[in-house]
Amino acid sequence: MFMEISRRFHLLFAILSLTCTLPAQQIEYYKVTGGKGTPVLADDNSNNRIQVYLVHGMENVQISYTSSSTSHQWCRYRTRPDLNNPERVSAEQNGTTSTITDVEDGYGYYVDEGSMRRYVWIIDYGKYAFDIRRFDVSQEIDECVGIRFEGDADLEDMIYYTPAGAPEKVKRVFELSYETLIWDDATKSFSPERISKTFDTHPFATSFMPSSSPERNFPLILTDTEITLTGDMFARHFGVEKSATIPFYEAKAVELYCDTAVAFYGTGIDADAPEGELQAPAYVTFRAYANVPVASLITWKIFKDENTSPDVLFNAEELVYTFDREGKYKITVETSNRSGNCTEENSFDISITETFMEIPNAFSPGVTPGINDIFRVRYKSVMNFRGSIFNRWGTELFRWTDPSQGWDGKYGGKYVPAGAYYYLIEYTGTDGRRRVKKGDVNVFRTRRTDTKTDIVE
Repeated sequence: MFMEISRRFHLLFAILSLTCTLPAQQIEYYKVTGGKGTPVLADDNSNNRIQVYLVHGMENVQISYTSSSTSHQWCRYRTRPDLNNPERVSAEQNGTTSTITDVEDGYGYYVDEGSMRRYVWIIDYGKYAFDIRRFDVSQEIDECVGIRFEGDADLEDMIYYTPAGAPEKVKRVFELSYETLIWDDATKSFSPERISKTFDTHPFATSFMPSSSPERNFPLILTDTEITLTGDMFARHFGVEKSATIPFYEAKAVELYCDTAVAFYGTGIDADAPEGELQAPAYVTFRAYANVPVASLITWKIFKDENTSPDVLFNAEELVYTFDREGKYKITVETSNRSGNCTEENSFDISITETFMEIPNAFSPGVTPGINDIFRVRYKSVMNFRGSIFNRWGTELFRWTDPSQGWDGKYGGKYVPAGAYYYLIEYTGTDGRRRVKKGDVNVFRTRRTDTKTDIVE
């Protein structure tokens, strides 16, 4: 019979999706136009009642405001609005809408309509456009667990001030893309996949690695690939985005998954044995899956009873091994990359039980079906089993080699008469010793049993 034991190790990954545009349900209190292309709402800081817009160039930039009032007073501030002595800005009023045209970069603007003021900040993105001149892999992080970049780029912070005078930084969003391998548990195989993920931190101050946080989770690079950094998303919006590419990155990280299938001879009396405890002989197939060829070496080791040196050392993806000795075993599998500096290891614990054999001294074939009607031994961890049944004159009536089977009390298709019969059982235990057991078994019958089926000794 077969029992499946599965242990899988692996990492789960999510795709981070950020946007630099305003969700549809949010309200634009001010309308910003002008510059090259369409201004973009870069930050909707609702807690501080301020929205930040980026424009590309200040040519023809205007801000409009509409309410039920036909008279609006516009003001602006550099770091914090002075509500007692505000810096007023002239505007053109057209019904309930007013517009200011003399807009400058680096200012906050607002219409003074009472205590619930809303603010808008303008930044000329043309002064802060992202430009990258060098893009390389950094050695500041262990490439077995992730990747980090270094380079030379224009990436000045875009700062605005809240109405409370607190400086805030507009987050830029970049995109990192590369090829990797993704484990498919259903097919037990790796499949190539192109990863394109966005992030809102400095590209040269970010470690890209698997994480429990979905927005910071980057799958390991498990295959040689091209890596491309694109950004930022504001530049993409204005049609001036820049990209930098590492044409060939030699992957370092390794990933390992394992399956273990156990086939053993009979269940004996240990059908409900604890997990990891098996009877001998247990035929075990160990299978390792790794991201080859980056993972270039897979090594299996089997240790018995806390030995420090392995009893078995085998280099291959699959190991088939027969456990026929009692004891506790630790099985480890390790994979390493081409340079040997990145490794992954998993382990299994298996216990092989001691040999046990118990032989009944009586049974009643054909009397109560399903209840003590088969002469069958109780056992665990038995190998090379052979049993025979004899009558008093030494005639062999039955022979079997599977300890899970037994004698149904028949010879030549008919039940034997009641009386004593003799068994000879030979087997090997998990200590390697061969054992022989001899004895007699009593066959009980009743008058209700059809005597026409009895044989004459």
